Amino acid sequence: MIRPCSLLLALSLPASALAHGAELTATPVQAIALDARYDTGEPMADAQVQAFAPDDPQTPIALGMTDAEGRFVFVPDPAPGRWTVQVRAGGHGAITYFEQGANALRVTVERPQDWGQRALMVALVAWGALGTVLFLRRNKRG
Repeated sequence: MIRPCSLLLALSLPASALAHGAELTATPVQAIALDARYDTGEPMADAQVQAFAPDDPQTPIALGMTDAEGRFVFVPDPAPGRWTVQVRAGGHGAITYFEQGANALRVTVERPQDWGQRALMVALVAWGALGTVLFLRRNKRG
């Protein structure tokens, strides 16, 4: 049996208190989708991702981790200019730059750590060759 005071209380409450509503809007946006992989083809799972806006290359505006397949998606602000995205995991990494203009998006990928590793290897080979020449020269005299 419904009591009159309960019925009166229920009727006096606003409709939002009686039921939950939901509202959804959808807006198409231009997103950047990254696919990070090692040179063996293996995905860079759980790699750290940082994105930097053109007007502040020191403070990341997007931080995150790649998924198990090495993927990461983010939506940059509409600020025009050169954006920088870094992906790093276990001493490996790459940097991607993309130019965002009024109606264009241009993406380029660089691997600065590969150049550092190559330079180190060249220096070590040169050092080893120089050491071998000096050693042989010294033994030849004595």
